[in-house]
Amino acid sequence: MLKLKEVLVDENDKPLYPPRLIKPIILNNPFFDIIPRIIGTGKDLNLLSFGREAKENEEESVILNKKFSGKGKSTHDHLTDPKLRSQPAVEPFGLANK
Repeated sequence: MLKLKEVLVDENDKPLYPPRLIKPIILNNPFFDIIPRIIGTGKDLNLLSFGREAKENEEESVILNKKFSGKGKSTHDHLTDPKLRSQPAVEPFGLANK
């Protein structure tokens, strides 16, 4: 906050080069009674009636994420539904001549 007093300003008292706050340091914490949250360790799918199915779906999504990481992801390419196609049914208007 002390450096904010030293900033060059224009005639409207706006800084010429706006300062950036990179790392705040809290000197006096007024919320000493707040307890940090405990982050859960993971999903417990064994107690749910659909736990096995959810676990299989999660394993399948992990495999697909590893397989297609960094590439465009389309449901047409990943799913085995015969109604979905990866090729467009109709040529777009502007791309027909190219």
